[in-house]
Amino acid sequence: MSTALPILVVDDDRYLLLALRQTLELAGFVVQTFERSPAALAAVLGQKEHFAAVLADIRMPELDGMALLARLHKERPELPVILITGHGDVALAVQAVKEGAYDFLQKPVDGEALLGALGRAVERNRLVKENRQLQATLEASRAERTAFYGLVGAHPAMRQVYRLIETMATAPDPVLISGETGSGKELAARALHALSAAGQPFVAVNMAALPAEMIESELFGYERGAFTGADSRKAGKFEFAGRGTLFLDEICSMPLHLQGKLLRVLEERAFCRLGGNAAIPLGARVISASNRDLEGEVASGRFRQDLYFRLNVLPLKIPALAERVADIPLLARHFAEEYALLHGDAQVRLEPAFLDALSQRSWPGNVRELRNLVRRHCILGGQAQQDKAIGAPAAALPASGPLSTWKEHMEREEKRYLIEALAHAGGQVSAACRILGLSRKSVYEKVRRLGIDLEGLRQNRAGKNVT
Repeated sequence: MSTALPILVVDDDRYLLLALRQTLELAGFVVQTFERSPAALAAVLGQKEHFAAVLADIRMPELDGMALLARLHKERPELPVILITGHGDVALAVQAVKEGAYDFLQKPVDGEALLGALGRAVERNRLVKENRQLQATLEASRAERTAFYGLVGAHPAMRQVYRLIETMATAPDPVLISGETGSGKELAARALHALSAAGQPFVAVNMAALPAEMIESELFGYERGAFTGADSRKAGKFEFAGRGTLFLDEICSMPLHLQGKLLRVLEERAFCRLGGNAAIPLGARVISASNRDLEGEVASGRFRQDLYFRLNVLPLKIPALAERVADIPLLARHFAEEYALLHGDAQVRLEPAFLDALSQRSWPGNVRELRNLVRRHCILGGQAQQDKAIGAPAAALPASGPLSTWKEHMEREEKRYLIEALAHAGGQVSAACRILGLSRKSVYEKVRRLGIDLEGLRQNRAGKNVT
């Protein structure tokens, strides 16, 4: 066996030193020998990572093998040290292994045992170095990365989010993700899941989207006969999540009387279906998210303080898009590429003027609003007036007239975007679903809720085809 780095051999017995050198060189090792241990130590410390392994006698004057091991383990912990011991020093050698020695050999030294131990030590040293180099490469790539499990951004605030997600993924404790609407809280939750429970279920529940009277049965499930209409047993989200992740979005919308029940589940790591008594273990990790200040909700009495403390073991803040404006061109190009890939279209070119205009907006809807706007741009492709309208900075919009509520504003935007997608799809819901990235059920529900005339869109398309 050969290695590019030499083996350092130190022994005050000149004849044993010569015999060891000959054995190792015949096996292909490069060897450097020392009769004095202080000189050997100086050689190691003077040349960083100069040796592949150290072979030393445990009994030497000036600096014995144990003292040499202690210094090397402190200064070069990755360097494997093998100690040679006499029959009376076996207990000492065992202690040396506990204190960091790679191995020990008994005198008289068996050549095969010597080569085997050194071969393993050299291989271990090589793997340690390779791992360190890979770690350095990984750290360098982390510093440059712009995407992370669906999250996109190169801003320092986002890179900090990536680092925190990697760290938090190794712990089973609850995570509380905070951030404005549309900032990417669910993507962060999915990234945590991918790094900690990939292959297990990811179950998301939006508290704000469920009627208050349905939340309990959705989470806990129910037994047959638990209430009127419960004709059969149904598993809840706690159960469906298995050993994966349960994501409770908009946790601030959970009714107070259910907050106490959730707290008990988190404390006992078990739950019962409605109408049942059997305790079912909770195997999933709970990640929650809120677009409101939960501390403020606690102060106002709308959220339980004890539940807040239980959920907020690992806090994760997602920055608003306005806090990372430099990421807007990167995000816009990403969404344009996403659209092109999804629909098999040629790449949509985003003009510099369009990107500049995007950077001037205030983005109350954050990344979700940007994504919708870029998709709209891709759908309408090249229509100058439309591009001008959607690229106009929010600050340039007229301030006169009564302001609508946030909900009314968002519903108008949602309706307008949905109509554009349906019109582009000729009123065909399946095609609109692909454009929007939504399920048929979601699209039909939005059409009903927003009062969109789906049949009218289809007839309008048919009329155009006739003419």
